[in-house]
Amino acid sequence: MADKSSVRAADAPEARVSDGTLETSRLLVEFLHAAYATRRLDADPVTITGAPGTAHGAAPSAASSHAVRAAIHIYQHGERTVGQLASGLGISYGWASRVVEELEAYRYVTRERDPEDRRVVRVRLNPDALEHVERAYRWRGRAVEEALEPLSESEREAVRAFLRRLTGLLREGQPQQSRGAG
Repeated sequence: MADKSSVRAADAPEARVSDGTLETSRLLVEFLHAAYATRRLDADPVTITGAPGTAHGAAPSAASSHAVRAAIHIYQHGERTVGQLASGLGISYGWASRVVEELEAYRYVTRERDPEDRRVVRVRLNPDALEHVERAYRWRGRAVEEALEPLSESEREAVRAFLRRLTGLLREGQPQQSRGAG
C-alpha cells in the first residue's frame, strides 16, 4: 500500500507560474479564439472549394476546418501516413482517416497503400491543389505582417524562436521540468 505522504507529493500542484507566463498563455488562447472566430471573414477565406468534377453538377462546398488544417499540414511536412497526420493534428486515427477521405473527395490528396506494408496508407497533395492550399496557408499573413512591422528584426526572431519552441514542447506532449535557477 502506498504511503499517503508520497501520494500527496505526487499529486501536489506544480509551482505557480509567473504573471508574465500567465498573461502570455492568456494572449495565446485569445489569439486562437480570435483566429477561429474570424476565419470566414477574410477577403482570402480559409476554405478549400471548387473541387474539379463535383458530383452531379452540385455547387462546390467548403471543406471542413479539419480538412484545411490537414491539407496545410501535408503542405508543410510533405507526404504523411494517416497515423502521422493524426499525430501532427492531435486527432484520432479514425478522424484523420475521415479527413483524408474528405480531402480525397475534393481531389486535394491522393492516398496509396505502402507496397511493403499494406496496413500503411500514405497521403500526398495533388499538384493541382497547391495553389488553393498555399492560399489557406498564407491565411492571416497580412495581420501577422502588420503585427510584426513595428518590431526590430531581432525582436521578430525572438517571436519566431518562442513560437518554434512552444510548438515543439506542445508536440512532445510534456514541457521539460525546470532545471533549477541559473
